[in-house]
Amino acid sequence: MEFHKRFYRHRGITIIQKRDPALTRIRPGKVGLVLAGGAISGGAYKAGGLRALDELFKQRHTPGHGARRFSLTDSDIFVGLSAGSVLAAVLSAGVTPDEVLRITLGISETYEEFRRAQFMAPNWREPLERLLPFLAREQEVFTNWLSGATDAATGDSTTFGRALRKMIAALPSAFPTGLFSTHRLGAYVRRQMGRMAMPDDFGAAYARTKKELYLTAVDVNRGQMLVFGHDEAYGNVPISEAIQASCALPGWYRPVRVDNPRRAEAGEPPFFDLVDGGLVRTANVRVAVEKGADLVICYNPFTQIMYERPGRSLVDHGPYAYASQLFRILLGARLDLAKELLYRDETIDADIVFIEPAEDDYVFFRMNPLDHGTKDRAANHGYRSIRAAIQSNHERLAEVLATHGIEVHPPAADRGDLPGLGAEWSSTDMHETGQRRRHR
Repeated sequence: MEFHKRFYRHRGITIIQKRDPALTRIRPGKVGLVLAGGAISGGAYKAGGLRALDELFKQRHTPGHGARRFSLTDSDIFVGLSAGSVLAAVLSAGVTPDEVLRITLGISETYEEFRRAQFMAPNWREPLERLLPFLAREQEVFTNWLSGATDAATGDSTTFGRALRKMIAALPSAFPTGLFSTHRLGAYVRRQMGRMAMPDDFGAAYARTKKELYLTAVDVNRGQMLVFGHDEAYGNVPISEAIQASCALPGWYRPVRVDNPRRAEAGEPPFFDLVDGGLVRTANVRVAVEKGADLVICYNPFTQIMYERPGRSLVDHGPYAYASQLFRILLGARLDLAKELLYRDETIDADIVFIEPAEDDYVFFRMNPLDHGTKDRAANHGYRSIRAAIQSNHERLAEVLATHGIEVHPPAADRGDLPGLGAEWSSTDMHETGQRRRHR
């Protein structure tokens, strides 16, 4: 029977299948893992879901190599943006999804927990940096008025009214561009990279692991997405700085200024002011495809919900629920458009699996993305919900993964909360147990 490409969607799993499962592969194809943003709750949700996804894999059969145990860390290409950049970097270094989850919950015996202090470092330096230039500008305008100097632009004399308008117009230049700074996040990443003996350099990291890591951020001045990786034009930017930039949510964080490694070249700026990689893309599946991935697994924690309560509306729940849905519609609609384009693009010959929350996942919807206190519940919920989604789509997933030599475990009964996290861990209330662990 002739094979036709397929577009399948059910309970948070979307599969774009373009490879004929009946064809025998003569070489092992590359597997790409793409991790979208998600802030704090979304990152924790992904950590739990990645653990559930990793449990699905059994082994991979590759021509000339036989069967070997397969895990997400055995992927060939890792692409991350925003909060996904942290997870992509860690997984590409060989840290298992189980250990990533332990780090998230604060029970790792090797790595530090990601604490509120790293996430919410006050942006106190920027106001001080802006103060002196602002005062100098105000003094210049005031002095021009006192001296009767003419306006350089118009040639008119500087009147009191014109000077006052200029001084008021300059006020915004004194305000900070974000509430917080990512400098502690960068320091945290560098410490953990030191613990795993991983170089803070894309080229050196690739030479050691043979895993391709790509992180994205947006250049504010040119309005363009920049891709950082060992074979990219700006690949000499340190990994930790690329992560800081990719996580710099506008308004929440100040932009991250990064030295341009190509600043000596004609037409290149001396530096970049970079913000969250999710500003122009919800995910970067095309980056993985362009780097040669035949199978791409994309994990996006933020998508709109389908609110269907008789006689009620999300608007009835107040401005937070309304704003949250609008934010998720924006991210989800962009990714839905990308899915459609990927499906229709005949130049793309890859199977792509998208993992997202189900349309009726009200539990995760109610979690504040920027609330550090939700991360334990989000991780547990991510594990349970993604595990349930995998089980309900097991047959379809097994088929598309088998096309790439990946054998999966058979469907298993629901085990409830996260298993195998140590004797001190109670599955009845993860949040309280996490608090006990941290206050010992």
